[in-house]
Amino acid sequence: MLSIICFFFLHEFYVSVSYMEYDNDRNAVEIQKKIFFDDLELALRKENNNKTFDIINSDPQLINQYIETYLISNMKIFINGKIYNFNYLGHEYVNGTINCFLEIKGIRKVKELQIEDTSLFSYFDGQENLIYFEMNNKLSTLRLKEPKLSDKIIF
Repeated sequence: MLSIICFFFLHEFYVSVSYMEYDNDRNAVEIQKKIFFDDLELALRKENNNKTFDIINSDPQLINQYIETYLISNMKIFINGKIYNFNYLGHEYVNGTINCFLEIKGIRKVKELQIEDTSLFSYFDGQENLIYFEMNNKLSTLRLKEPKLSDKIIF
């Protein structure tokens, strides 16, 4: 019985997944970042020194504020050698994950994409952040894991 309980309370791996797509018509990079809700909740509690923070049931404005601040401080996106700020559009809870929606507007062409994503590395040994980027029906994949916190795709 104890082993069954431990199975549900211990992660065997720590991972976040980002799906990014360049939209030619909108000249925008659209981003969806998926993070296990309990991992993100732990990080946000510690980052904000708020032991009672509940990522599902807290005030939605507070949740969005915490998530946006955390992602801004942990994700850097360079397009064609220039750093871009992303717009945080919101989040949703789906099947144990928090799906965060972001976008970068005003991108006419992507020749090179570099991502630095340190999300959750401070809290979980073995954390990996996977990034999938699609442009012109071509999919590229990046895997960020200590000590490699940044990687790039050249088109």
